[in-house]
Amino acid sequence: KIKMLPKSIYAITIMAGSAMTLSFPSSSLPKTSATLVMLDRDGVINQDVGSPGVLQPNQFQLTPGAATAIGNLKRSGYSVVVITNQSCVGKGLLSMPELEEIHNKMTRLLMDQDDDSVIDRIYFCTSSSDDDPRKKPNPGMIIEACDHMGVDPADSIFVGDTLTDMQAAKSGGVRRRFLVQTGYGFGLMGNKAACVPPRMILEEKTPTDASSSSSSSSQRLNSVKPFLYAANLADAVGSILGKQDLK
Repeated sequence: KIKMLPKSIYAITIMAGSAMTLSFPSSSLPKTSATLVMLDRDGVINQDVGSPGVLQPNQFQLTPGAATAIGNLKRSGYSVVVITNQSCVGKGLLSMPELEEIHNKMTRLLMDQDDDSVIDRIYFCTSSSDDDPRKKPNPGMIIEACDHMGVDPADSIFVGDTLTDMQAAKSGGVRRRFLVQTGYGFGLMGNKAACVPPRMILEEKTPTDASSSSSSSSQRLNSVKPFLYAANLADAVGSILGKQDLK
């Protein structure tokens, strides 16, 4: 049986220098009254494969419960977009058609598991330069997404797994930020497991006897607090919607 994809996922690709945005027909966009949830891709929606990232569709595998989590957000009236760095394109490791094929794989996997798990837009930056204003930890894509979707960043939500995700979200004015244990989140949190439901991580004072390396790491993490630490996207969405184990 062939599963037809809804018109909302067919896209026009717009190029702005090295930065790319996957945009959907305006008729398919959600109402501006809907709350916006922005998701990092690798380590949040799909299993992180390490550097240099997913280069082939067969490497793309969803994290447990990701499709149902996105479907629950959509059924609850939320808009969902992806915010992802894809510098592998700028480095010549991946072509634009190959990246599109990987995103098509993501779409198919999500919808195979939950018909409602449709991503409204995919924002990605192909630049390998840290000076690019759209490349995380810079907030360009977040500001762009909020502008496109007609949402104040302060009213939006971001879910990521890295320090750069949290830095971009905080710089972009996103108040409700989730760090997930999947991907790099576990290591970033000192190999401490997340609680269920997610708990708020508050700024802490660095011990005076801490080593210079641990002190620097602690300061970087403190700079993006407070945030909620969740086991995975499914648990983060459970917290967003006010209950666990939705389906």
